[in-house]
Amino acid sequence: MEAIRYNYHIGFESQTFFGASITEADLIMTDGKSLEKVGVTPDEMILASANDLASGLDPVMARAVELAGGKMSPEAAGKLFPFEWPKD
Repeated sequence: MEAIRYNYHIGFESQTFFGASITEADLIMTDGKSLEKVGVTPDEMILASANDLASGLDPVMARAVELAGGKMSPEAAGKLFPFEWPKD
């Protein structure tokens, strides 16, 4: 399902903000079924290890690029969306 959030407010000097999320589309697959409350089962499960993440590698993104017909190393993929470790 695809929903769009609509933001509203009431009042002038003192305002109350609120919103509504309205479903506007449903993805129907070629077999005629919706993905709602069913989800998608991946063809292959790829997870980054703790060492990958600590080293700034992203083997999952690298594999996604490969599946799309491109070529990218886990090192280059890790630089696309760098993780910033929280400061104490």
